[in-house]
Amino acid sequence: MTLITLTFSSEGAEKLYLKILECITLRKSRWLNQALLEAEPVELPSVLRKLSDQQRIATWTLLSEVNPSLAANLLDHLSDPELLWLISQLCESSTTVLFQYLHSADRRLLLNELPSELQKRLWQALPSAWKDEERAALIYPQDSAGGICKSEVLKLVVDATPDNLSAILSAEEHNLDRLEWRYVYLHDNEGSYLGGLKIRDVLLLPRDTALKEYIDTTVPIISPDMDLNTIKSTLDTTLHPVVPVVDEQGFQIGIVGFKHLNAALYLRSKQQMLEQSGVFGGDESRTMPVLKRNLRRLAFLLPSVALSYAAISIIAIYEPIIEQIAVLAAVLPLVANLSGAAGNQSVAVSIRELSTGQISAKDLLYVVTKEIPIGALNGMLIGGVLALLTLFTLDGDHTGLPLVIAIAYTLSSSLAVVIGGTLPLLLKRLNFDPAMLSSPMLTTLTDAISFFSVLYLAHAFLL
Repeated sequence: MTLITLTFSSEGAEKLYLKILECITLRKSRWLNQALLEAEPVELPSVLRKLSDQQRIATWTLLSEVNPSLAANLLDHLSDPELLWLISQLCESSTTVLFQYLHSADRRLLLNELPSELQKRLWQALPSAWKDEERAALIYPQDSAGGICKSEVLKLVVDATPDNLSAILSAEEHNLDRLEWRYVYLHDNEGSYLGGLKIRDVLLLPRDTALKEYIDTTVPIISPDMDLNTIKSTLDTTLHPVVPVVDEQGFQIGIVGFKHLNAALYLRSKQQMLEQSGVFGGDESRTMPVLKRNLRRLAFLLPSVALSYAAISIIAIYEPIIEQIAVLAAVLPLVANLSGAAGNQSVAVSIRELSTGQISAKDLLYVVTKEIPIGALNGMLIGGVLALLTLFTLDGDHTGLPLVIAIAYTLSSSLAVVIGGTLPLLLKRLNFDPAMLSSPMLTTLTDAISFFSVLYLAHAFLL
């Protein structure tokens, strides 16, 4: 039996894969750590994808024993479903060690998605210094400031001095790669946020200076429920690379900067691309179980069957017309496909403008007035081309058909761009995901409009 397997990106990747298998077989955790530290970063994704489920479990179990920080960083090469599965399969000791080194966003994913019993164990493994911040962040959506913020920040009491900061930096030396080390934030005795200072400025102050006297008043704060577009606007208008996230009670949940924002924007665009392609439920990889992949794809395909059947039922109503004018059978899909393409252009523009905040769900009339001229003008131009093509293929029969097709396409194109432009706004207003539903709904509507416009006009003027 021949198995189809993934090829390696280079000879070095293949050698690394074989070295990892050797370390797993011999249970040599230090050899494994050394091999991964010396590996080229570009080789790691293909090698980790090549590992089987059991090999992945063994790899992260061994690596968490000697270098949990590296083991946590390598988890970035896995998709969210793969990360959840792997963490759920590791032994408790490996899981709790890894959890302390994960990024804030990954910790929240695990605390939201894993079984409750495992969640309890992970809460116990979380450093006490950040438990309150993580618990506060969990109540906010993943596409908000509270959902994407980094919780590992340096906090000092109101009467702190540079000596206090130096002591904390020495105590947290092993965590500096995870801490936000560019700023230190002051809080009062009740834990309410007071302000922030750059650490480099603090270290230049006399050792016994009260830091509260040097709070940087230019540091802005953002609300944890702020959306991604507003976060970007705030970061664009400040010179500070990160800004604190503070809730209504004055508690600082963490900080957010362009690194966290860009990661969230990338995840959102990737999710929208998957949904527009009919893949729901997040990332999909071919290493996932076949049944799970089938069910996720059927969630898109089965409703599409029903919608498509509703559109083609119009053809059945006008079947006698097609029997008399056979060329209509070739024209119908052409008009429908071109109308759908025009509508999808409008969908793409609306989704982009919604995601960037240029328009809101209330701007329906604005979108309609902007799309109608585009649809009408392009409809007349493309309709004229279709009329000429039809004229050359008719051989003198039904001489009025080219004009009917031109008018039908102009109408369907104009309606398609209006529907395509407004459908994402309507779905957004109804709290549905525009990226997920716009494409199948638009296809059904444009098909129905195209079929009806061609067949109705042909019936009215040619028979």
